[in-house]
Amino acid sequence: MSGLQMLPECTRCGNGIVGTIVKARDKLYHPECFMCDDCGLNLKQRGYFFIEEQLYCETHAKERVKPPEGYDVVAVYPNAKVELV
Repeated sequence: MSGLQMLPECTRCGNGIVGTIVKARDKLYHPECFMCDDCGLNLKQRGYFFIEEQLYCETHAKERVKPPEGYDVVAVYPNAKVELV
């Protein structure tokens, strides 16, 4: 059937997306599928983190990152004013 357009596919559930699309790092999601892979917290309008191609909220992202001894994990958001000491 020519002329039919394929729906964009949600990265999480694999179903076609009709309506609002959330795009993060060239991946597409239904708004309700854009959530932390650990706790299911919806990440729309929140900070989100990709670790090994998985989406996480800040809390669970920090649990997966192991900094060198003597350092802490700090999330820095775009446009944030950061002072290095």
